[in-house]
Amino acid sequence: MASLKLKSNFRIGFVLILLSMILQISCTPEKEEIPEYGWFDFVISDLDTTKNAIDLSFLNEKIAGENGFVLVKDGHFVDGNGSKVRFFGTNLTFSSAFQDKETATKIAARLSKLGMNVVRFHHMDMRATPAGIWDSTMLKIDPAQLDKLDWQIYQLKQHGVYTNLNLHVSRTYPGLESEVAQFRFDKSIDHFYRPFIELQKEYAKDLLTHKNPYTGTTYTDEPAIAFIELNNENSLLSNWKELAQLKGELKASLNEQWKKWLKVHANTSPDLFKIIENYDSKSTDVEKELFWKFLVDTEMAYAKEMSEYVKVSLKAKPLITDTQASYSGIAGIHREATYSDFIDMHAYWQHPSFPGDSWSRTNWLIKNSSMVSDKKAGTLARFGQHRVAGMPLTISEYDHPAPNFFVAEMYPMLNAVAAFQDWDGIYHFTFDGPWDTGKINGFFTSAGHPLKQLFIPVGSVIFRMGGINPGKHRVQLHLPERSVIDELVKSGGTLRLHGSNMNYIWEEAGAPKALPLLYPFEVTLEGETVELSETVEEPKGAWLSETGELTWDNQDSTASVFTINTESVKGAIGYIGGKSINLGNVTIAMDSTEFNWGVITLSSLDGKSIENSTSILLVAAGRVENANMQWNKEKTTVGSGWGDSPTRAEGIPAHVYFENMDKLSATTLDPNGNMDKALKVYKKGKQQTLVLGSQHKTLWYLISRK
Repeated sequence: MASLKLKSNFRIGFVLILLSMILQISCTPEKEEIPEYGWFDFVISDLDTTKNAIDLSFLNEKIAGENGFVLVKDGHFVDGNGSKVRFFGTNLTFSSAFQDKETATKIAARLSKLGMNVVRFHHMDMRATPAGIWDSTMLKIDPAQLDKLDWQIYQLKQHGVYTNLNLHVSRTYPGLESEVAQFRFDKSIDHFYRPFIELQKEYAKDLLTHKNPYTGTTYTDEPAIAFIELNNENSLLSNWKELAQLKGELKASLNEQWKKWLKVHANTSPDLFKIIENYDSKSTDVEKELFWKFLVDTEMAYAKEMSEYVKVSLKAKPLITDTQASYSGIAGIHREATYSDFIDMHAYWQHPSFPGDSWSRTNWLIKNSSMVSDKKAGTLARFGQHRVAGMPLTISEYDHPAPNFFVAEMYPMLNAVAAFQDWDGIYHFTFDGPWDTGKINGFFTSAGHPLKQLFIPVGSVIFRMGGINPGKHRVQLHLPERSVIDELVKSGGTLRLHGSNMNYIWEEAGAPKALPLLYPFEVTLEGETVELSETVEEPKGAWLSETGELTWDNQDSTASVFTINTESVKGAIGYIGGKSINLGNVTIAMDSTEFNWGVITLSSLDGKSIENSTSILLVAAGRVENANMQWNKEKTTVGSGWGDSPTRAEGIPAHVYFENMDKLSATTLDPNGNMDKALKVYKKGKQQTLVLGSQHKTLWYLISRK
């Protein structure tokens, strides 16, 4: 009996010890994995249309324009139902606008899936078929090419994606040719030379009044065509300095118009071309005033003639813009306010430069730095500087061109500021083929570039889903019409084909460099003198938006950070390595790396707050490159050595902490956005943690609640 009792006590003791060990193990916090840093293959499919968690096509109308034409109301675009609508899209250029039916259908579906709702057709007019719209004569539209364009527009319409049609972009009109590089594509010349103006009208008529057999409507009567742009990046004033180089018939034509104008507006007859040649030395202010008045009157007459031809003679119902407002600077603003339905702008962060031949494929340079470090707000100031009160503003070309290390910052920064400023449209430049090559294909296209596609859904949440609130306190620059010539006399000499003088005017009026992040800002054509509506001081520290949702700390170039902190979007952009960034109930902590640079965003895909969302997209990215890219020592060019497939991505090591939230689950996403592998969620008290890093071999994740 004693032996049995001893055995029984031993068993009970063993069980108690075992239970104690189990209890101790279960109460010990689970050891977190270590975030890993490294590079891995990450190839995106450019034409994937799989329906999955990141599909944002629900943001689009079932059929673009199904309720009528896009209109302007209270300074913004509204759809056929009168509801405010923002446009976020891309460009198709050259031969990419003329694809076979299968590819065109995939393009439409792909853009819709990513959350885009507009495509701008650009550079269609530069070449003959198959790269452009012309037949071999360059005088008539090729029927087969037009059929491909019709089908692409039809497919975009069926996927809720609107169209923006450009008329003159890069056509060199047959006949006279200029030897001056700045007059390439006959820019500026087609504002005063009558034969070229008539050729513009002929093309507009042939393109816009033909009937699309797939939609059953002409382009003039098609609600899915929201916008028509008359003449891309083109003005007379912006090329003022080169006018003295005109020769022959072109020079004679402009000079004849100058003399006729003088007979009506002046009692003197100075030599037009001498004024230009002596502008910085001998030309008097009186001569400069006459010179600018003549150019402004000539340009305004052109804009009036072309806009009325399209809207009145052709009876086109889409909204129109003449050209980008920065072309002609202060005069461009007044031109667009007079003859356009909305303001349009372009910008590129560190566009490639070409020390030798223009657009050389081998001899080019980029500065390769992050916009988050720029103390002048990078590209983001010029848009508001040209925005006109009461008119929508679109940015129909924008990019951080490859192979810049810092492409990942593009959409989080641009779309965040655009949403805060309450702008109306953003177009990336471009979505050109070749598609599905598994590598980055050049400076601009998002095809093959993972970062230029992965952040599109993030940009859509920010800009189209109201992820960031607009500011309400508007700062205005009074710019009365009477000030145009005076300002041109003062700073018109700084105008160039791609350069405005509005930055000088805003600066002289006292605008701080931080203004794009502080308050919404715009130009008003009212008032008596050029002045700001109020004094705005430059912040001594980080720039903070009036809504409190955006912060830009660019005081230290190597430690600059841009943050987004709203209910439905959280983001940390820039030199965040080695930092813990608190964004309310979310904290982003990236480990130190070679550059300490990265972008980590969380975006609610269902319109709810991060705290309540059942579908949150997390993107964590740094650099992306082709395999075997051939960088020079300074990291400013790869020349012709763009490398090969596959694209390789830098894995960002980081922790993301969630406080006081219901239980989360997470999965990695494959390059197409399909759920791949479960991601461990570590829980300690009221805190849940995700560990990110190269070990997961992905740039994006899906967080959900069951």
